Amino acid sequence: MYLESAASLFLVWFVWYVITTYIERRKMPPGPFPWPLIGNLPQMESDPINPFKKIIEKYGEIVSVSFPLRRCVLINNAKLAREARLTRKDDLAGKIRSTMYPGDVIFGERDVICSDYGPGHVFRKKILSLGLHVFGEGIDKAEERVSNAVQNFVNEMEALDEQAFSPKDLLSRAIVCQIWEWVTSKKLSLLHPKVKLIVEFNDKISKLWTQFTPAQLIPGVSHLPTTFNRELSEVVRMREQLFGPELKYHRETFVPEVTRDLTDSFLAAFEKEIGKEKGDEIGSIDDIKGLMVDIVYAGSDTTSSVLAWYILYIVLHPDVQTKIHEELDEVVGKGRLPRWQDTKNLPYLQASICEVLRLSRVLPVYGTNAIRDTVIGGYHIPKDTYVALHINHIHFDEKEWPEPHSFKPERFLKEDGSFVGWTAKHGFIPFGLGRRDCPGQPLARIMLCLFVSALLQHFRIEVPEGEARPILMPSDPKLVLPPNDFTIVAKRRL
Repeated sequence: MYLESAASLFLVWFVWYVITTYIERRKMPPGPFPWPLIGNLPQMESDPINPFKKIIEKYGEIVSVSFPLRRCVLINNAKLAREARLTRKDDLAGKIRSTMYPGDVIFGERDVICSDYGPGHVFRKKILSLGLHVFGEGIDKAEERVSNAVQNFVNEMEALDEQAFSPKDLLSRAIVCQIWEWVTSKKLSLLHPKVKLIVEFNDKISKLWTQFTPAQLIPGVSHLPTTFNRELSEVVRMREQLFGPELKYHRETFVPEVTRDLTDSFLAAFEKEIGKEKGDEIGSIDDIKGLMVDIVYAGSDTTSSVLAWYILYIVLHPDVQTKIHEELDEVVGKGRLPRWQDTKNLPYLQASICEVLRLSRVLPVYGTNAIRDTVIGGYHIPKDTYVALHINHIHFDEKEWPEPHSFKPERFLKEDGSFVGWTAKHGFIPFGLGRRDCPGQPLARIMLCLFVSALLQHFRIEVPEGEARPILMPSDPKLVLPPNDFTIVAKRRL
């Protein structure tokens, strides 16, 4: 009796699921029909870097896929990416909890990266953008601060005295030192305990984000003593330990019209803009802590990963490295560190950085949620759908990039050898597009160019004698993907 009733209920539920899913999917982009509860997980590849390969091959440039508790649309070409992010930008500005968890817990729900669209997010984004603009206007000061970190990095490499080493940890610490100085004005040595703590903080965030399972959204599960929950609590504790005292100190010592660092820029922007706002939903000055976390995590983890990929690519392509050496010798020489204004005369160096950004897969997929029903490519996109730019596919699309898997910096040069620019290529979107693009990209370009130029001005990077060539493989799954560990030798250029 009970078994028959259960079977009947299951059948009714299954029929209801099939009908409602069909009705929802019929106007959406094509894609495999989702299984109950687990969505399209069975149709995905085991490759964590490119799990959608076969689905895209079968269904095309815009694809519907489902995950537990999450409906998703993957955009796989540049044209549709620009339609979604630029034409439909107002429709695709949301980030709901089922998409962002555990990021919303880690960043405190009062930041810019993880917060959903609304008055509070708009206000914080304004503060972040104004603060970065004010800080970036002092380009000479920003460059001076980068140069300090670059010099520390070069000194550390020289101290190795041409011994073999893994560059990933050194890069992580060097970039953390730079970002922390930008945010707090405090200079730290590469071996300072706080630098180690920030690197650990960043690494834990990237790992936790990829360990998300739908069960963590079930009421009550977040309070159970699981390994995941313990790690999440530890990251929140580290956040408060790192950023709470810094914001408190800056608020107590803040002097209007004096900009010591980015935190001061955010405080000044807040004081300037808060009087123009009405309503309590915009948040409070304490939300600046979330902006500090955004800058430190997003700025340091991505930049150090890109630089690690860059070193790996030039090790595997010594001809490219030679061309950059020749360009640096002609434009800068060896008597001083390269400066930001030198980069306009270093087209091949800039092109090589762009090509690494295209190939490196640092952020394979990123997206936002539809805040209302919308249309992309003629297909209906329901409210709350996660619309993701599949960078892994867009940056390797043969229609945009002939021989897409080849390392060719020349793609970013004009016929006369000049640099095409960071935004000229239709299919090149490493910093995102539209409402939720990366607001710190101008400062990121400064850091990348100055670190790379100083590194190659001083050293020739090679594979240690007798060791196998490293392979172009990402590390274990993380939100931000550095390459697998590899070893190099940095030989001084005389």
